[in-house]
Amino acid sequence: MMGLVMPWHGQLVVVLLLAACAGCMVHDANIAPESPRVSVPFDYRWRFQFGPSPDGAPGPGSTDFKDISGQGCTNIEHNPHRVTPTDCMLACAYNQDCHVWLQDSKIRVCYHGGVDSKCSPSITPTLPAGGQRSSVPPLRTSYENAKQSLNDNSWDLIDVPHDFVVAGNFKNMSDTHHSYLPRNVSWYRKSFHLPIDWKGSHITVYFEGVFHVAQIWVNGQYVQMHTCGYTGFTVRLDNVTGILYGNDSTNVIAVRVDATFGSGHWYEGGGIYRRTHLIHTSPAHFVHDGVFVSPELDPLEKTVRVTAEIDIIGSGHPLVTVIATLVDMSGESVASNESYNVTLAEGFPQTVTVLLSGAHVKVWSIQSPHMYSVMMVLKDVSHGTIFDTLHISAGFRQTEWKVDTNFKLNGDSIKFRGFSHHNSFAGVGVAIPDRIHLFRAQASRAVGGSFWRMSHNPYLPALYDFLDVLGIISWDENRDYGLEYVGAMHDMVKRDRNHPSIVVWSYCNEVECEQIYNKTGPQFRIAAKSLDPQRPTAANGPTNGLDIQGLSHAKNTSFEDFHQQYPDMPLVLSECCSCETQRLLRQDTTTCMHDQNSPGLLPYVSGSLGVWTLFDYYGESHGFPSVTSSYGNFDLAGFPKPHAYWYVLNWMAMISTDDYGRPPLPSNHVTRILDLPGEITTRVEVLSSGAALQLIVNGKPGDKVEVTNPGEPIQAKVDAPERVNCSFPRNLTSVQCRGLDHNGNVKTPGQCKSACCDAGPSCVIWQFAEKQGCWMGTADLSSCEPSEDPWVGAGDIVTVKNITALSFDTTGKVIGSHTILGAAQASAISLELDVPSPDTGTGTALVLDGHDAALVKASVVDAAGVLVTDQVVNITFRVAGGPGALIGIGNGDNHLHANAKSDNVPSYGGLARGIFQVNLDCVSKHRDRIVQIDVDHGPTTVNPGACGTVDSISVEASSPGLQTAHLTIPVSTSAEDLPLPVAKKSVALEGFPFLTNFVG
Repeated sequence: MMGLVMPWHGQLVVVLLLAACAGCMVHDANIAPESPRVSVPFDYRWRFQFGPSPDGAPGPGSTDFKDISGQGCTNIEHNPHRVTPTDCMLACAYNQDCHVWLQDSKIRVCYHGGVDSKCSPSITPTLPAGGQRSSVPPLRTSYENAKQSLNDNSWDLIDVPHDFVVAGNFKNMSDTHHSYLPRNVSWYRKSFHLPIDWKGSHITVYFEGVFHVAQIWVNGQYVQMHTCGYTGFTVRLDNVTGILYGNDSTNVIAVRVDATFGSGHWYEGGGIYRRTHLIHTSPAHFVHDGVFVSPELDPLEKTVRVTAEIDIIGSGHPLVTVIATLVDMSGESVASNESYNVTLAEGFPQTVTVLLSGAHVKVWSIQSPHMYSVMMVLKDVSHGTIFDTLHISAGFRQTEWKVDTNFKLNGDSIKFRGFSHHNSFAGVGVAIPDRIHLFRAQASRAVGGSFWRMSHNPYLPALYDFLDVLGIISWDENRDYGLEYVGAMHDMVKRDRNHPSIVVWSYCNEVECEQIYNKTGPQFRIAAKSLDPQRPTAANGPTNGLDIQGLSHAKNTSFEDFHQQYPDMPLVLSECCSCETQRLLRQDTTTCMHDQNSPGLLPYVSGSLGVWTLFDYYGESHGFPSVTSSYGNFDLAGFPKPHAYWYVLNWMAMISTDDYGRPPLPSNHVTRILDLPGEITTRVEVLSSGAALQLIVNGKPGDKVEVTNPGEPIQAKVDAPERVNCSFPRNLTSVQCRGLDHNGNVKTPGQCKSACCDAGPSCVIWQFAEKQGCWMGTADLSSCEPSEDPWVGAGDIVTVKNITALSFDTTGKVIGSHTILGAAQASAISLELDVPSPDTGTGTALVLDGHDAALVKASVVDAAGVLVTDQVVNITFRVAGGPGALIGIGNGDNHLHANAKSDNVPSYGGLARGIFQVNLDCVSKHRDRIVQIDVDHGPTTVNPGACGTVDSISVEASSPGLQTAHLTIPVSTSAEDLPLPVAKKSVALEGFPFLTNFVG
C-alpha cells in the first residue's frame, strides 16, 4: 500500500493506492454508526399563491429593451432553447451579461449578445423580433410576498411536488408548444421551526427541481436564484442572518417561481414540481453530491474508486478520516478501507480518494443488475466521533464504445433498443409521483426497451434509481446549451454520476446543439470529464467535443455519409420514429416505425435508443384543439396504443432471450387485433408471431393466411356489411382518409353519399370537400387523419359480435389468440387498479409515505361487461373513504380540455383515468421532526405521524344513468412496499399482463 498527496485546484487530494487488501481495516456493514445527519421531508404545508400579484410581473423586475425588430447584430451567440420572443427576451433579461436578444420563432432560433454587440438593419441575418438595452438593471429582490411578516393565511395550503400550470384551463393561444395552458409567475411560502439542538450545525434545504427561475428568501432576506428548471440546488440556512431556532420562533422561506418562459418546445409545467428536503449535518460533513463511486470497473485491476468531498463550517480544525465500506444487497461487507488523515478548515474543502478491492464484485447488466451500497463515514481521528455518514447506491460494469463492435457491456456487444421520453402525465403534469415513474419504466421493458433517453433534460433522482435496479441503460441529457450554461452540465454530471445505468452524457438536442463560434462543446467536455473522466460525451445533434455522435431522425444515407467522413467515430440513432396515432381513428404507423428504426441496424451504428416517444406528453400538439402530442406508444393517461404491440412483437417476441440487450422477461407469442370493434370496414389488421393466421368473424372461420412478412401487420379481409337505407354510421368530418378513389361525376356531399351507396360493397367510405370533390372506396379507417381542410363524410362499419384471431406455428398448432367483442348500450362503470398491480410490476399496495399514488382505470361497459368504445359518458371520480385524495384525471384523448384537477372526465374509447394519492405519512424517517418543524396545519395536506391501524382507500366512479363502480386501493406501512424495493424485486417479471389483457 502506498499513499500520494497532491494539490488540485486549491484542494488537498489524498489518494490511497492498494496493492493488496492484506491488513486492510474491515468494518461490519451490518452496524451503521450513529450520525448527526438528518434528512427531513420538507414537502408538506406550503402556502401557494397563483399569479404574481400584488407586486410582481414576469421577469427579473425590469425588461426595458429598445425594440430592434428587423435588425441583425454582431457578436451574438445561439441561445437555442427559446421558442417564442417572450422566452428569448426573458432569458436575456435574467442574464446580467445579456444586452441583446433576437428571435425567429418560426425556426426556433434565439440569439443573445453582450455589451459588445452592435445592431443595425444592415447586418445580416436580420430577425423579426429583438431588443437591446444599454445597461443592465440590478435583479429585483424586494417583494411584499417575500417579507417574513406577510400574512399568508389566505393563500392555498398545498404539498409539493406541485405543478401549478397543469391546474389551469386550456386556452387557444398562439403558442402551440406548451399545451395551451397559460404560464405565469407564482409564489410559495413555508413557515417552519428549526430545532434548538440544531444550532451550530450545517443546515440546508435541497430542492430537487423548481421550474423555471426560482428566487429564494429566508426571513425576508434574499438568498439566491437558480435558473435551470431541471437541476437541483441547495439553500443554506445556518448562515442566514436572523435565522431562528426553537419551537417558539418561526422562520419563513419564500420562493418566487417565474414559469412564464421556458427552455423547451414542449410542456414544461411550473412550480416546485419535485421533492424538497431539510438536511441537518454536523459542522464537518460530506458535501452535497460530493461522493463519487465510479461505476466503471477495470477488468484487470478490479478496483472500486471512491472519491469524497468533505468540508466544515465554524472555527474547528479536526483531524479526520473517511471510511468507505462496500456492502452487497444482503448487507454483507464486500470490501472496506479508509483514507489518510486530513485536517479540515472552513473555506478549504478537500477531496479524498479511497480504493476498494472489486475482486468479488458482481457486474451490473441488463439481465442481472447487481447493486451495492457504499457506506461512507467521516470520522474524527482524535476522539473517535462520527461526524457524518452517507449510503451511496452503486453498481459496477465495464463499458466500451467502438465502431467495429458497437457498444459493449461487460464484453458483450449490444444493439440499443429504447425510447425517448418527456416528463408529463395526465392529471399531474410534470409533478409525477414515483410509482407512476416505475410504471413507465416497467412499460418500457414490456415492449422491449432496455434503453431510456432522458429527453431533453435531467429527470428527478428517483427515476435513475429505478433504472439502476431494473437494468435499463440510460442516456442522460443536459437541457440548456451555451457557454452560460456550463454550470448546469456540471450539476447534472455531479448529481447523476453514481448511477451504473448511465453510459453517456449528452450535451444537447438537435438544432439546439448549433453554436456560431463552437466554444461551448469544449467547455461542456471539461465540465463532464473533470467530474467523471470515463463516461463518453455525446449529443443528439451537431456540435464538437464529442466521443459519440447521435443523429436524430436521420436516414441510412446520413449515417453512411457520416461514417465515411468520420470512420473512427461511434454512431447511434439517438432519436427516431415520430409516428403519430391515437386509440380512436387509429393510423397505421408500421411503415414509419420500421423505416425510421432501420439505421440502428447498420453494422457501425450502436442501435436505436430514442424512439419518439414511449408515452404521449402535454404540448407539441400541432394545433388547437389538440393539446397533447400523439407520438407515444402509450397515451398520456398510460393506456397502450396499437403500435405498442409492434414493439412487443419486434423487440421482445422476435428477439432471443439470449440477447444481452433484451430485458429479462419471458418470450411470449404475440397475437393482437389492432382495430376496435366500431372501426372495422373491410379488413382487420393483426400482429402475429406465428407462421399462419386465421380470422373468425362472428363465428364464421376465414381462410388461414401465411405470415410472409414477420414483424409486420397482416391485413385480414372482412366481408363488407350489408347496408340498410344507405346508412353510414361512422362520422368522418374534419378528417381525410387515404386510399380512396376520386369520383369526378358528382358535385355535392349528398351526391357523393348516394354514389357510394349505389356502389355496394366496393364502397364503405365517402368524403367530400369543396375544392377536392368526392372521394370514395374501401380504405381502412386507420388511414383517416385529422385535416384542416373542410372534409365531410362517413363510413360504414361491420357489426361485430366477436372477432377472434388465431396464430399457428409451422406444425399447425394454435400458439396464440386474441378476441375483440362488440358491445351493446352502456350500462355500468367498472374499475380496475392498474398501479399498484402485479400486472404492471408496480407492487400490490400504496405505501403511506405522503406521496405514493395509484392509477385507476374506469371502463364504460354494457350489461355483459363488454367495453363500450363508441359512446362518450362523463365519469365522476371520488374518494369514498380512507387516507387518500383524487389528484388528477385524464382519458388519453389529445383533445381533452377538462381541467386536470377536476373530478369529472369524459370517457375516450370507453376509458378514463383517475389518479389517487395517499394523504398520510406513516413511514418517513424522522416524522417526529416533521411535526416539530412544520408550522401550518390543515386538513388539505399530508398528515405525518404514527398511524396505527389504517383503512384502505375506497374510491368510486359514477355517471348519470349508469351503475356506479367501487374499488379498494390497498395501503401499507411497510417500507418494503415502497416503489424502489418493489422495483428491485421485479427485474425478472413473469410477464406484463397489463399489455396482454388490455381492452381498449
